[in-house]
Amino acid sequence: MKPRLTFCLLLLCGLLISASGSQAYAEPEDKIREQQLEKAMLQQLYPVIRSSLQDIYHETYPSFGCERILSINERTTMAEDDYHASPVDAMHGASYFEITVGLCKGSGEKIELRFKNDTPTAQYYLDLFHVR
Repeated sequence: MKPRLTFCLLLLCGLLISASGSQAYAEPEDKIREQQLEKAMLQQLYPVIRSSLQDIYHETYPSFGCERILSINERTTMAEDDYHASPVDAMHGASYFEITVGLCKGSGEKIELRFKNDTPTAQYYLDLFHVR
């Protein structure tokens, strides 16, 4: 994973976790920081978002808007079940992330894309999508 992307992801995770803690409302500067981190993360994910939409909709230049990160989940590749590793490409015991992005198509459709980075190169790829 690229160092900048990892840094942005970790900062965004920390802000999301702290925002759901004891404080009911984030301070205005915390909210601004969270929005900046989300924009940075979406910017880093843009190439895989665009190529995923090209594959799904068979469009050369897919149009979309209202991008939001809906969830970030950290996973570990090692399963405790009978000492067998999970069927992923990342090294056993390594952490990887699942990021769900919501967006709108020009036609009014809403789509959720889930990306994972459990490969040896830690590059994000489309794991699944859901059209609403």
